[in-house]
Amino acid sequence: MEKFKLKAKAFKKMEDPIDKDNGHIKYVCYVQANSIPMEFDNWMSTNPREQKMTTNVAIKIKESLMENSNFHELNRGILMSVDEKVEWDNKTNDLLISMSDPEKHGNIDGGHTLRAILTAKKNNSLSGDKYVFFEFITGIDSPVELAAARNTSVQVDLKSIAELENSFDAIKKAFKRLPFANRIQYKMNEHYTNDEIEEIDVREVIAILIMFSQEIYAYKTSYGTLSDVQPIQCYSGKEASLKKFLYLNSSDKKTQKTNREKMIINMENIIPDIFNLWDTVETTFASVSSGAGKRYGTRKYSKYNNGEVVGNALFSQKDLTYYIPRGLLYPIVGSFRALVQIDSEGKYYWAKPPQEVWNAIGQKLVSLILDEKVESPDVIAKNGNLWSNLFKEVYIYGYMPK
Repeated sequence: MEKFKLKAKAFKKMEDPIDKDNGHIKYVCYVQANSIPMEFDNWMSTNPREQKMTTNVAIKIKESLMENSNFHELNRGILMSVDEKVEWDNKTNDLLISMSDPEKHGNIDGGHTLRAILTAKKNNSLSGDKYVFFEFITGIDSPVELAAARNTSVQVDLKSIAELENSFDAIKKAFKRLPFANRIQYKMNEHYTNDEIEEIDVREVIAILIMFSQEIYAYKTSYGTLSDVQPIQCYSGKEASLKKFLYLNSSDKKTQKTNREKMIINMENIIPDIFNLWDTVETTFASVSSGAGKRYGTRKYSKYNNGEVVGNALFSQKDLTYYIPRGLLYPIVGSFRALVQIDSEGKYYWAKPPQEVWNAIGQKLVSLILDEKVESPDVIAKNGNLWSNLFKEVYIYGYMPK
């Protein structure tokens, strides 16, 4: 447990008017800004997003803090969850609080304001006459619902709330050894302060992953025939894909969590191969198309510029002299779900190694893509017949007798 002392005025205790026995008590006051401990910076994990201090909203907060003597009236304030006991001395204006559990206690709303104050304090540019409105709330078991309700000035996205609920724990565990694990963005604005990190939205990771999930996109029906359903939505609807993952086959949160974890554990053996396959297709697509007699560099969306680097591969960050749109990558990579098999214990394995299959029939797959008469990768990616044809090519090769 960490204890903190601040200076506060106009302190008021407010008990829950509906249920006085639930332990939810709110304390409101004006806190002297430069009395806020720098250690509050360590209690931010309860906020559903990282604070991006270069936005217009953040810049206005910083300007108001510096310029307006009535900042405490103009700013919406800061909300923090704290331990049960909050004490205030009306003679000394000393306010004592404590926090012990980083998953329950800390900043819930007003993170940009708190960051602005701590930065100004660190730079010795914060005058002693600045106050900020504060709410301290005790007795909550989880900050999730309160955080979702309060963070409305800039809408908090679903992944940020899911991260606050620890819904990605199975993903983090399964991906921790993959080279791009530290670049995955699980909540809004995560990694934005690090210019060296090219973040990868967790929704993209999930969209690619669930293309291969036989719980979500089974390629065989209950009768054993090939399904007509193709995972096109993985390309076209990242938020919808996130919801499929989060709400997996249940309306009950505990069951959803169990289902997610079970699916990831069962897929764990093939997960590295899925993302290695993506990288291989992305980095060799142009050369494979050349081998198939297709001049990929003439396509406008290839961005080819006389051998200059035009981008980087999504996961390996290798230099690319040809840009490969997601609209081409999703249908090709998704077709390799035809190789997924499940053993008697529910564990996933490959009928044939994906890299081997790509080496064998990659030219045929690339040709199917590039023979499409439209020039829009987005239209190509939403073509159900194309997805089906690619899938069948992989399926036929994958189960051909040697």
